[in-house]
Amino acid sequence: MPAREFFVHRLHQMLWVEERLADELLPRCSEQVGATDLKVGIERHQLETKQHVLTVRTILNQLGQKQHAIESPVLLALEADFGETDLHIADLLAKGEHFEIAAYTTLRSLANALGEEDISIRLTEILEQEEYALELVHRATAKLLAETVETA
Repeated sequence: MPAREFFVHRLHQMLWVEERLADELLPRCSEQVGATDLKVGIERHQLETKQHVLTVRTILNQLGQKQHAIESPVLLALEADFGETDLHIADLLAKGEHFEIAAYTTLRSLANALGEEDISIRLTEILEQEEYALELVHRATAKLLAETVETA
């Protein structure tokens, strides 16, 4: 698959990922989680994720592509591992952020290689938000683990 075609295909997949996260997975996590820090981080990132949907749609439009989403087998696999406890949810969120960071790092590199500087800047903004979301998950996880040890 040529680089531009691969780039567009991955953008369509990330559109699906961001829509699924914003509309289904993050709200589900927020409803089930009890830890305040984790809940606040999820709700914050859900707002960012809604913006990511718009950004990916804008990028596809800028490339002259239709804005249809293509299912991501990676996110489906992550969803299948959904747990009930705060620690399980934090683990799922961390895995998801790592996946998104990897995807947006590749997309940014492809944008740069294809000479799409404006798109690269937009992807960098998403990437930075994903990295910060992962940092928040790590902090909340550390707090959950500390509390678990204290009660043991």
